[in-house]
Amino acid sequence: MKLRYYWYASFSFLLFLILDSCTTKSSLRIDQLSNCTLNNDFLSAVESIKKKPGLYGKNNAFLYNMDIGSLFHYAGYYDSSRVYLLKASDILDDLFARSVTNEAAAIMINDNVRPYRSRPYEIVMMHQFIASDYLAQGDVDGALVETRQVQLHFDEWNRKNNKKEEKYDSDGMFHYLSSIAYDAADETSDAMISLFHAVESFQTGPVPLPDAIRNRAFYSFKMNDRESDNSLLKLTPTMQRDGVAGLENNSSEIVVIGYAGRGPMLVEESWWGTWVKDGLLVIHHTNGKGEDETMSLNAPALPPSELKKAEKGQKTKSGTTFHIKFALPAVKTVPSETKKFTVKCSGDPTNYASVIINDLDAQAQKNLDDTKNSTLLRTVIRVVLRTIAAEKAKEKMKTGSVAANLLLNIGTDILADQLEKADTRSCFLLPKTVQIVRIPVKPGTYSVDVSANSGSGGVLSNKVFSDINVREHEKKFVFYSSFK
Repeated sequence: MKLRYYWYASFSFLLFLILDSCTTKSSLRIDQLSNCTLNNDFLSAVESIKKKPGLYGKNNAFLYNMDIGSLFHYAGYYDSSRVYLLKASDILDDLFARSVTNEAAAIMINDNVRPYRSRPYEIVMMHQFIASDYLAQGDVDGALVETRQVQLHFDEWNRKNNKKEEKYDSDGMFHYLSSIAYDAADETSDAMISLFHAVESFQTGPVPLPDAIRNRAFYSFKMNDRESDNSLLKLTPTMQRDGVAGLENNSSEIVVIGYAGRGPMLVEESWWGTWVKDGLLVIHHTNGKGEDETMSLNAPALPPSELKKAEKGQKTKSGTTFHIKFALPAVKTVPSETKKFTVKCSGDPTNYASVIINDLDAQAQKNLDDTKNSTLLRTVIRVVLRTIAAEKAKEKMKTGSVAANLLLNIGTDILADQLEKADTRSCFLLPKTVQIVRIPVKPGTYSVDVSANSGSGGVLSNKVFSDINVREHEKKFVFYSSFK
């Protein structure tokens, strides 16, 4: 009996160390990479990742390639960026294509044992970065391949619209940049379709429709005999047509994309409460504002296969009450000084201000809100099943010693608590916001002066892009990052 007890204690301690190591990798990555990105030292961040691939592990291969690819994109190494981002894309395709063999382990341990599959807004950003790598190098056709690839994801998410968490149709940024790429390829019809979806997504999603896009869309639809689109979208302009520059189809432009601030992180939020089989689930937690919240839900049913096994134990008869403790992911935003970008183009006295086309804080929060119920139910079922197993283990391993039984009970409960870790993995190197400036130009050679500005208008950083040669009907793309 002593041997079994010591074995159990040693196993518990070892499992604790393993799980604790898994859950701290995310925080270690954040700690080691935050300063590099804050100072726009993206290549140093890449080297840091490559020197310590163990910070990711085999279940986070997508994140490893996504992080490196994103950093190379910010640094302007577009070929290198594309290599890693395409690897990340292949990893996702493989995960979705083959059967997942570790779901059973996830049921009994936690979601961190599963390969990270990414969240919809992260998948869209991955393909947008790839498309932007192509656009930065003047390869519009390559960018449109990625545009069509993302559309396949949208189609699949909408096909699964019976599950709210699977439906993702709120990414105005993707559709808007796609409309620009289609226009650059002189595919006006597709450009208008993408513009329609962009406005629709802004109207229904967490990122407000910018007036600049509202006005451009309204007059573009009217100019291209698509006034019915204005009616469907209930669009009304906020300025006269003469005030909207560059409306012509397939016009020459310099398009500046700015990445402002660092995107959100996910942290662990503790929940506790009572589960009554065939009854209610009453749970509590303290939110980010320090406020206590309580929720009452119908108690979720256990999976039939597991329920059948569990009901052989003493703790699973109808009406049995379990006191449970678990964790769920929560969004933690990162403060940013960078609020907007201003751009000056040679030969043009206008001081252009950027508009926000994506807000990753808002996208992350929406995703957690959309998936909250399914995550909650999956987590509670897992905790209840584990509680049943722990109670049965206690019964089987009881000894004649009161002290030993006390230690056994405490150790079992501690192990059960340590097993429950929220999945806080995320692409934390995404920008806080993506912003855009569109400057109509005539064919010629230009320089653009891009500044990152604080809320008060102060210049936080600045860069001049020279020798930008724009041909007739061509769009040149410039990318600038400020993670301050």
